[in-house]
Amino acid sequence: MEHIYGVNPVIAALKAKKREFKKLYVKTGQQKERLAEACALAYKMGLKVAEVDPQKLDGLANTTHHQSIVLECGLLPTLVIEDLIKRTPKLIIALDQIKDPQNVGAIIRSAAFLGADAIIHLDRNAAPLGSTVSKTSAGAMETFPIAQVQNLDKTLKILKKQGYFVYGASTEKALPYKKATLQDKLVLVMGNEGKGLRPLTAKGCDQMVYIPGRHGVESLNVSAAAAILLAHFGFA
Repeated sequence: MEHIYGVNPVIAALKAKKREFKKLYVKTGQQKERLAEACALAYKMGLKVAEVDPQKLDGLANTTHHQSIVLECGLLPTLVIEDLIKRTPKLIIALDQIKDPQNVGAIIRSAAFLGADAIIHLDRNAAPLGSTVSKTSAGAMETFPIAQVQNLDKTLKILKKQGYFVYGASTEKALPYKKATLQDKLVLVMGNEGKGLRPLTAKGCDQMVYIPGRHGVESLNVSAAAAILLAHFGFA
C-alpha cells in the first residue's frame, strides 16, 4: 500500500479506478469544494472516509504539502510493452534511468498536455511511480498510459520493428530539434539527469537531437527539455 496526496492526484486516482483503494483521509472540518468532490467519489464506491488532524496527514503523506487529503491505496498498475503497442500510440516518450520523481512527474504532465500518447519507464534504476510522481504530474500519472520495461534497448528494437522512428535527446550538438522531421510513429528518448542517454540506448536511436541554447548555459533540466521537444513533436 502507498499514500497518494494532493487534491488533483486523489480525485484522478478515484476516477480512474486503476488502483485498489483502502481508505481516504481528510482534514477535520474541511469543507472545500474539491475535497467534497473527492469525498463524494469515495462514498459512492463504498470507500471509508476518515477525518483526522493535520499531524496525522503529515505522517501519512510524509510531507506537509498534502492539501488536507491523503488516499491509502495499492500500487498503480502499468502496461507491458505488448499491450501498449496494441493501443497504437503515435508519440511515445521513453525515459532512460530518470531518477528524480519530480522530473518524471513533470514529464508525464507535459506529455499528457502536449499531445503524447504514452510513457515508457524503467522498472528499476529509475524513480518509482509513487506519490511524489503522481503529485508532480498533477494527477496525470493516474490516467496516462505508462508501460514499465526491464530493458530499454530491447524495447526500442521492438518498437522500431513496429515502424517507430526513434529520436534521442542529446546535450551535445547533433541535429537541432527544429530541423528534425516529424514522423507518423515516433519515440522520443530522454536521458538521465546527470549522464544523459546510456551509450547502448543512444546507439539504438535513429537520430540524436539537441536544443540550441544561449548565454553560456550548457543544458536544460530534463523535464524542461522534454516539454520543449514535446511541443515540437506533439500530435495535439
